[in-house]
Amino acid sequence: MMYAPSGMTVTEPMTMITDYLLALACALFAVMIFRLHSSHPATVFWILAFTFGAIAALLGGTHHGFKTNFGTGAGKGLWDFTMISIGASTAFLAAATIASGLRHGELEYVSWLKWGIAISAAGFVIQKAGWDIHHNFNHNDLFHVIQIAGFWCFYEGARRLT
Repeated sequence: MMYAPSGMTVTEPMTMITDYLLALACALFAVMIFRLHSSHPATVFWILAFTFGAIAALLGGTHHGFKTNFGTGAGKGLWDFTMISIGASTAFLAAATIASGLRHGELEYVSWLKWGIAISAAGFVIQKAGWDIHHNFNHNDLFHVIQIAGFWCFYEGARRLT
């Protein structure tokens, strides 16, 4: 545990930092896809997937970083909204991937989407297995870094849609 300048206790600093980095990456991907002004029907789903990913990571980082500073009800509410946002991001990722048309296997963007799915799945397995590579860098931290790579692959696929 460490203490923030305001006197608040930071309970999981690395998990908070990696979550906030994931939030930043997702927010940037959402903005960059929005700025493409694509007319592809999947574009809105991609923007929503990245936006809810950013919200989930921001809420999750706040929960992991400051959970001992919240009352029981506030902490549970924050975690519940984190889980809802993860679910929304996942649903929009699925909708975006389907709307992007994976059946067009010869197109470049499909490879990126498949890599995004594979990397995200690998990160999920590592997280659920509880594989810690260091006592200061646990399975959640590793998952967040892997998920940044997964979201980057999804972004690369989404930006290549015509």
